[in-house]
Amino acid sequence: MVFRVSPRFMKKYITHNSEETKQVAATLAKKFQGGEILGLVGDLGSGKTNFVQGLARYLGVANKVNSPTFVLMKPYPTHHKKCKLLVHIDCYRLNNCQELLNLGLEEYLKDKRCLTVIEWADKIEKILPEKTIWIRFRLGKNIEEREIKINN
Repeated sequence: MVFRVSPRFMKKYITHNSEETKQVAATLAKKFQGGEILGLVGDLGSGKTNFVQGLARYLGVANKVNSPTFVLMKPYPTHHKKCKLLVHIDCYRLNNCQELLNLGLEEYLKDKRCLTVIEWADKIEKILPEKTIWIRFRLGKNIEEREIKINN
């Protein structure tokens, strides 16, 4: 697995519960102007979906956000000034990149009013633009602890 990022731009966070993971997401989201693409990578249970829920809460998404594992992609309207749509993608059960392309992925990636967040993004790295912000999640030392590394 190869990532097109430089470690010199890395920020690292240690969270101790899901609420702190959501707060890290909100902190990152404050800088968004629209058109961002986040590639989330990490083991099952490492905090990726909690992170997306934190983004959704910050952006004012009214709906409950859960992982779109079986449908692959869920768009959510937001109440943010510039990011008008949160597109949550889960590649865990993806068979090939073409499945997402058939669902309109390219249009979302180009839309400046969209925040596109992709769980298991390493599975489709070859079709993601270089501007993708890679976020890695790891289980911590304690049961609720998570390590979050953000490359941008």
